[in-house]
Amino acid sequence: MPKQIFKFFLPFFFLFFLIFPLWAEENGSTQRADSQNLFLADCDKCHQKELTDIAEAGLGHKTDISCTDCHNGHRPKNFENIPKCSLCHQGSEHYQLQQCLICHNNPHRPREIVLPKKAHQECMSCHKTQGIELAENPSYHSDLVCTDCHVEHGQLPPCMSCHKGHNEQMTEEACSLCHQPHKPLAVSYAATTPSSDCSGCHPQAAKELSASGSKHSSLNCAACHPQQHKKILECSDCHGRLHADEILNRFPNCGGCHGSAHNLL
Repeated sequence: MPKQIFKFFLPFFFLFFLIFPLWAEENGSTQRADSQNLFLADCDKCHQKELTDIAEAGLGHKTDISCTDCHNGHRPKNFENIPKCSLCHQGSEHYQLQQCLICHNNPHRPREIVLPKKAHQECMSCHKTQGIELAENPSYHSDLVCTDCHVEHGQLPPCMSCHKGHNEQMTEEACSLCHQPHKPLAVSYAATTPSSDCSGCHPQAAKELSASGSKHSSLNCAACHPQQHKKILECSDCHGRLHADEILNRFPNCGGCHGSAHNLL
């Protein structure tokens, strides 16, 4: 008899346990709280770390919004309780990235970006100019990914951690006077660049110029090779046309008589 009663009530037990959770959630009986009934003090009871993060580095997440502006309701076991970034951050410059959390790992500290070990396309979504420079000016740097140099977001690595200076006197600050990191072979420099920076790569020219004792030996390299690497002025740019046309027509190349500009005859 008890066994028959159990079989009779079994379907009712099944329906009860199927329907009750839905009814309970609908009426607020499970772990759920409407955001309209939550205050900062309520969040602080369980989420001290998140509130500390926001207080220290929350930026707009601290000053412009409250917890319940993002977390609309409290469903601890439901991932949808975590809002989508696109609810507020639409149309920003790097919005085409599919996963904001790839870079912004902690939304409570949004500017503290921790990059993946081999990040490149993620970086290009914000730093487009640098990407264009690397593509249009091929060099060894073009074959690297961003995080090979920028281990941390915003970190500018010292050039001499990979490269040696052109001479022993050269300092780290001197590298950027001629080389730009994303197009390092497009060398340009100021007229005041000391000749010692050039002699590291051009020792023969520097040696000849120093030994010649000519007026050229007192000039900086950049005086005759201005602004752009490998640019060479015409002699007439400084000296004008000193000879008659008859001589210039027969000897159009000044070096034919006067030798090298680094070792004048």
